[in-house]
Amino acid sequence: MDFKETKRVLLLVLALNLVVAGAKILLGFFSGALSILSDGIHSLFDGMTNVVGYIGIKIAEKPADESHPYGHRKYEAIASQVILIFLIITAWEIIGSVFERIFSSSAIQPEINLFTFLILFLCVVIDAFTARYEYKKGEELKSTILKADALHTKSHYVTTGAVILGALLIKIGLPAIVDSIVAFFVVAFVIKLAFEIFKETSAVLSDKALLNIEKIKKIVESVAGVKSCHKIRTRGDANHVFLDIHIIVAPDIFLGEAHDICHKVCRQLQKEIPEIKDITVHPEP
Repeated sequence: MDFKETKRVLLLVLALNLVVAGAKILLGFFSGALSILSDGIHSLFDGMTNVVGYIGIKIAEKPADESHPYGHRKYEAIASQVILIFLIITAWEIIGSVFERIFSSSAIQPEINLFTFLILFLCVVIDAFTARYEYKKGEELKSTILKADALHTKSHYVTTGAVILGALLIKIGLPAIVDSIVAFFVVAFVIKLAFEIFKETSAVLSDKALLNIEKIKKIVESVAGVKSCHKIRTRGDANHVFLDIHIIVAPDIFLGEAHDICHKVCRQLQKEIPEIKDITVHPEP
């Protein structure tokens, strides 16, 4: 992973989130629309996830040391789990707002004029662009934190879009309960995104196997001197795989020759699967 590029993307996304948050907060303050002001504070909250991601990457890029002999890369997944918590808080806040609107006669309904609608629409466009750009860079850089943060941004433009949709439906004559129904759909969407983040980050933190065992066996057994292999274990993340493997060699060869075969196995594996960065090969007679 290119840690420098990942941090650059996070800083750019932070700047865009701050622009959107500032626009919504000012709009909500001057228009008196509490829902828009809350949405703006939520956007500002989103910016904090970018800071969390940046800190996570700063730690993850540290090289291996005595206390972390396998490196610090799991801190990226830990930072992604923090973003997962932010998403859960977002869902909880939306649910709270829904019940407030249903059971409180004094709850403020969004009032959107043409100018307000245009600003909110522009914010949705910026959020959509940001989420798409960040997720694409996450795929390109194979960064868990960028993909998790992109899903969080995606949840936000859906939330803002729901605010606009709910207000417009009310304006054309539908009952105010429509706004709450739309919000429930948003909550379901946010929970779905949270599950996607949990699924990917938990795989890294729980050392889930990453590579196809049969493919590894085929590569290893093609190396001269290797009769077969077993006890194949992989862990890490998609961009940095750790591999442990036992190989069977002839029982009458010298230790030096067995050692050379192990090196050939490592070179062949890393040539065909570049994501494998660390290999431990144990020769057996």
